[in-house]
Amino acid sequence: MAINYTAFFLISFIPLIIAWLWYSPGLPVRNWFGQEIKDSLNFNIWKLGASFLLSLAIVYGYINLVIHQMGFYELFFTDIMMGSQDAKNTVESFLAIYGDKHRHFGHGIFHGAINGFIFAGPFVGFFTLIQSKGWKFFWYHFAYWLLTSIIICGLISEFV
Repeated sequence: MAINYTAFFLISFIPLIIAWLWYSPGLPVRNWFGQEIKDSLNFNIWKLGASFLLSLAIVYGYINLVIHQMGFYELFFTDIMMGSQDAKNTVESFLAIYGDKHRHFGHGIFHGAINGFIFAGPFVGFFTLIQSKGWKFFWYHFAYWLLTSIIICGLISEFV
Protein backbone atom coordinates (compact mmCIF):
# COMPACT_ATOMS: atom_id res chain seq x y z
CA MET A 1 0.00 0.00 0.00
CA ALA A 2 1.62 3.21 -1.14
CA ILE A 3 1.43 6.34 0.99
CA ASN A 4 1.67 9.73 -0.65
CA TYR A 5 4.48 11.12 1.51
CA THR A 6 4.31 14.56 -0.08
CA ALA A 7 0.66 14.90 0.95
CA PHE A 8 1.50 13.47 4.38
CA PHE A 9 4.22 16.08 4.88
CA LEU A 10 2.06 18.97 3.65
CA ILE A 11 -0.95 17.91 5.73
CA SER A 12 1.33 17.99 8.78
CA PHE A 13 1.42 21.78 8.42
CA ILE A 14 -2.37 22.05 8.81
CA PRO A 15 -2.39 22.11 12.65
CA LEU A 16 0.22 24.88 12.59
CA ILE A 17 -1.64 26.94 10.00
CA ILE A 18 -4.96 26.60 11.80
CA ALA A 19 -3.27 27.37 15.14
CA TRP A 20 -1.70 30.48 13.64
CA LEU A 21 -5.14 31.63 12.52
CA TRP A 22 -7.06 30.38 15.55
CA TYR A 23 -4.75 31.78 18.20
CA SER A 24 -3.87 35.05 16.46
CA PRO A 25 -4.88 38.21 18.34
CA GLY A 26 -7.01 39.45 15.45
CA LEU A 27 -9.35 36.46 15.36
CA PRO A 28 -12.81 37.46 16.62
CA VAL A 29 -13.41 34.02 18.16
CA ARG A 30 -10.50 34.57 20.50
CA ASN A 31 -12.12 37.73 21.84
CA TRP A 32 -15.32 35.84 22.68
CA PHE A 33 -13.48 33.78 25.26
CA GLY A 34 -11.96 36.67 27.19
CA GLN A 35 -8.70 37.51 28.92
CA GLU A 36 -8.20 34.00 30.34
CA ILE A 37 -7.42 32.67 26.86
CA LYS A 38 -5.25 35.64 25.90
CA ASP A 39 -3.11 35.26 29.01
CA SER A 40 -2.58 31.50 28.54
CA LEU A 41 -0.89 31.74 25.12
CA ASN A 42 2.80 32.29 24.50
CA PHE A 43 4.78 30.89 21.60
CA ASN A 44 8.38 30.82 20.37
CA ILE A 45 10.41 29.15 17.62
CA TRP A 46 11.30 26.07 19.72
CA LYS A 47 7.66 25.41 20.45
CA LEU A 48 6.95 25.78 16.73
CA GLY A 49 9.51 23.07 15.88
CA ALA A 50 8.22 20.74 18.55
CA SER A 51 4.68 21.43 17.37
CA PHE A 52 5.57 20.38 13.84
CA LEU A 53 7.04 17.09 15.09
CA LEU A 54 3.87 16.50 17.07
CA SER A 55 1.85 17.35 13.96
CA LEU A 56 3.73 14.67 12.02
CA ALA A 57 2.87 12.14 14.74
CA ILE A 58 -0.78 13.19 14.81
CA VAL A 59 -1.16 12.95 11.04
CA TYR A 60 0.56 9.55 10.98
CA GLY A 61 -1.77 8.29 13.69
CA TYR A 62 -4.80 9.64 11.86
CA ILE A 63 -3.70 7.88 8.66
CA ASN A 64 -4.14 4.56 10.42
CA LEU A 65 -7.56 5.58 11.74
CA VAL A 66 -8.96 7.07 8.54
CA ILE A 67 -7.72 4.79 5.75
CA HIS A 68 -9.40 1.46 6.39
CA GLN A 69 -7.30 -0.31 3.79
CA MET A 70 -4.26 0.20 6.05
CA GLY A 71 -5.78 -2.15 8.61
CA PHE A 72 -6.30 -4.85 6.00
CA TYR A 73 -2.77 -4.41 4.68
CA GLU A 74 -1.33 -4.60 8.21
CA LEU A 75 -2.95 -8.02 8.70
CA PHE A 76 -0.65 -9.42 6.01
CA PHE A 77 2.36 -7.14 6.45
CA THR A 78 4.53 -9.63 8.36
CA ASP A 79 3.78 -12.41 5.89
CA ILE A 80 4.58 -10.14 2.95
CA MET A 81 7.87 -9.08 4.56
CA MET A 82 8.71 -12.76 5.09
CA GLY A 83 8.24 -13.31 1.36
CA SER A 84 4.83 -14.96 1.22
CA GLN A 85 3.55 -14.65 -2.33
CA ASP A 86 0.06 -15.84 -1.27
CA ALA A 87 -0.25 -12.99 1.21
CA LYS A 88 0.95 -10.48 -1.38
CA ASN A 89 -1.53 -11.79 -3.96
CA THR A 90 -4.37 -11.65 -1.43
CA VAL A 91 -3.62 -8.03 -0.56
CA GLU A 92 -3.19 -7.00 -4.21
CA SER A 93 -6.45 -8.62 -5.29
CA PHE A 94 -8.35 -7.08 -2.36
CA LEU A 95 -6.91 -3.61 -2.98
CA ALA A 96 -7.64 -3.89 -6.70
CA ILE A 97 -11.33 -4.20 -5.82
CA TYR A 98 -11.65 -2.11 -2.64
CA GLY A 99 -8.55 0.12 -2.74
CA ASP A 100 -10.51 3.34 -3.33
CA LYS A 101 -13.55 2.59 -1.19
CA HIS A 102 -14.22 5.37 1.36
CA ARG A 103 -11.28 7.38 0.04
CA HIS A 104 -12.98 10.76 -0.29
CA PHE A 105 -13.03 14.02 1.63
CA GLY A 106 -16.50 13.51 3.12
CA HIS A 107 -15.57 10.20 4.69
CA GLY A 108 -12.47 11.81 6.16
CA ILE A 109 -14.58 14.61 7.64
CA PHE A 110 -16.76 12.00 9.33
CA HIS A 111 -13.73 10.31 10.87
CA GLY A 112 -12.22 13.67 11.79
CA ALA A 113 -15.30 14.56 13.82
CA ILE A 114 -15.25 11.17 15.55
CA ASN A 115 -11.51 11.46 16.29
CA GLY A 116 -11.98 15.01 17.55
CA PHE A 117 -14.58 13.91 20.07
CA ILE A 118 -12.84 10.69 21.08
CA PHE A 119 -9.29 12.06 21.39
CA ALA A 120 -9.34 15.84 21.66
CA GLY A 121 -12.34 16.04 23.98
CA PRO A 122 -10.88 13.92 26.77
CA PHE A 123 -7.37 15.37 26.45
CA VAL A 124 -8.49 18.98 26.45
CA GLY A 125 -10.97 18.21 29.23
CA PHE A 126 -8.27 16.57 31.31
CA PHE A 127 -5.91 19.53 30.99
CA THR A 128 -8.76 21.94 31.65
CA LEU A 129 -9.49 20.16 34.93
CA ILE A 130 -5.83 19.79 35.93
CA GLN A 131 -5.13 23.46 35.29
CA SER A 132 -8.37 24.52 37.01
CA LYS A 133 -9.51 26.46 33.95
CA GLY A 134 -13.10 27.30 33.11
CA TRP A 135 -15.45 26.00 30.45
CA LYS A 136 -14.44 28.76 28.05
CA PHE A 137 -10.89 27.41 28.07
CA PHE A 138 -12.19 23.92 27.27
CA TRP A 139 -14.51 24.98 24.44
CA TYR A 140 -11.93 27.27 22.88
CA HIS A 141 -9.22 24.60 22.63
CA PHE A 142 -11.63 21.75 21.92
CA ALA A 143 -13.12 23.69 18.98
CA TYR A 144 -9.61 24.18 17.58
CA TRP A 145 -8.83 20.47 17.77
CA LEU A 146 -12.21 19.44 16.40
CA LEU A 147 -11.81 21.73 13.38
CA THR A 148 -8.20 20.64 12.89
CA SER A 149 -9.09 16.94 13.11
CA ILE A 150 -11.90 17.34 10.60
CA ILE A 151 -9.67 19.09 8.06
CA ILE A 152 -6.70 16.76 8.57
CA CYS A 153 -8.77 13.59 8.23
CA GLY A 154 -10.61 14.92 5.18
CA LEU A 155 -7.32 15.67 3.45
CA ILE A 156 -5.81 12.32 4.49
CA SER A 157 -8.77 10.42 3.09
CA GLU A 158 -8.64 12.35 -0.18
CA PHE A 159 -4.91 12.64 -0.86
CA VAL A 160 -2.81 10.22 1.20
